[in-house]
Amino acid sequence: MDDVFELIGNLVIRDVKIPSRKIPIREKHFATAISVMVALILAKIPLLYSSTPITMPDNSVTFRVDGTWMQLGTQPFVFAGMVSSFIFDKNDELKNRTHVLGLLFATINAIQWTIVGQHHWLCCVQLLAVAYGMLQLMCYLDVYGSINFSTALIFAHASENIMKSLFSISTVWTTGLILLVCWLDELVVTMPLTHKKRRGTESMPIPLMYNSTSALIMYSTMLESLSIFVPKIQTISNYTLGWNLLVSIPMLYAFVHLINIYLPKLENKTGFHLIKTWKQYGYAIKGWRSDSKMAKHVQSIIDRNIFWNSILLCSLWTLGLFFKPSTNITTLFILTSTAKRHVNLEAIKFRSD
Repeated sequence: MDDVFELIGNLVIRDVKIPSRKIPIREKHFATAISVMVALILAKIPLLYSSTPITMPDNSVTFRVDGTWMQLGTQPFVFAGMVSSFIFDKNDELKNRTHVLGLLFATINAIQWTIVGQHHWLCCVQLLAVAYGMLQLMCYLDVYGSINFSTALIFAHASENIMKSLFSISTVWTTGLILLVCWLDELVVTMPLTHKKRRGTESMPIPLMYNSTSALIMYSTMLESLSIFVPKIQTISNYTLGWNLLVSIPMLYAFVHLINIYLPKLENKTGFHLIKTWKQYGYAIKGWRSDSKMAKHVQSIIDRNIFWNSILLCSLWTLGLFFKPSTNITTLFILTSTAKRHVNLEAIKFRSD
């Protein structure tokens, strides 16, 4: 399967020239901003021969606008990014294969939307043209951009919502929620390690919010993407106060915890993987010699942190139902984690320079 998608990628993706110079971060921000502006303009242009009203769905992890050239938006590509790690082997070409998979999902979605909604065939052509353009744009931004394209669009839409309610109590709650998530992400359990060649001990941090907010984001992505194929799923993802919450809330809690448990295995962050990495650099847990026992001990700490991560994450999400922030709480988690990751990368680059 990898070879098939690689062949398709070579046919449909234009080669992006790798620059010989280091691209300044301001140029990367500028390229991302221009790309976002283009997408926002497309989100204002109605589809020809379509009677679908122009509306912005209440999405939290993807950007799309019904009735416009962004009818599909980034949803197929975000879904492809989530499932690609289950389909392809991890290597340097994973991004291109993921983008091709996103184009395949977009093609299926465009055809299904046209047939089920009995829209004109030209609507499908327009959506496919936009999807192909977005494929090329995302490949370009992989080299010349600074932030994930879908995340940048979500950021722009969320900023608009925050500005509309700037002088309201929801802004205060939004700010407090961001600070709370950032504070929780900084809480760690320290593991004392010794080096086989150096004296003394060093503390290795294991985050309390192990996996951060990834589990909730992945669950929301799954629901939003599958809702295109199965519209009834929208009932589950509708979190307005009502009887539907008796189903949607337990499902969210259960799946967030299950994803949280599985993520360390998917991302090679289990106790076994941590011990193996530490050992490569000459570190071991103070007073322990057996690798298997060290791995079990570290895994027990990770399991405990994952348990608390699920509780804290779901509790914050539940608070967002009753005390609504300026934008969707899942969107807020995406923006917070992206901003923290970007700041950390800049700090690493600054220290290396």
